[in-house]
Amino acid sequence: MRQLYAAITLFLLVLQILAILCALAQPAYAYVDPGSGLLALQIVSSTVAGFIFIVRNRIRKHFGRFFRTRHSEQNTGGSGDLAQK
Repeated sequence: MRQLYAAITLFLLVLQILAILCALAQPAYAYVDPGSGLLALQIVSSTVAGFIFIVRNRIRKHFGRFFRTRHSEQNTGGSGDLAQK
């Protein structure tokens, strides 16, 4: 629970810093080519995919204890198999 609280606190801190930086932005008068935009898109999409992967694995690890299926023991044709017939 503490890890979740720490993660939320860190996320909110980063969000506040980004909001302040956006509010204080000055015009740059610079050229941004399409390659830079695609690089930014790749960074964002890979970050989101990694986050989803980590969260999915943690959910499976946490809830996997409750939903594990027990494999039924199958007879391999030994003497117990003959006794049942």
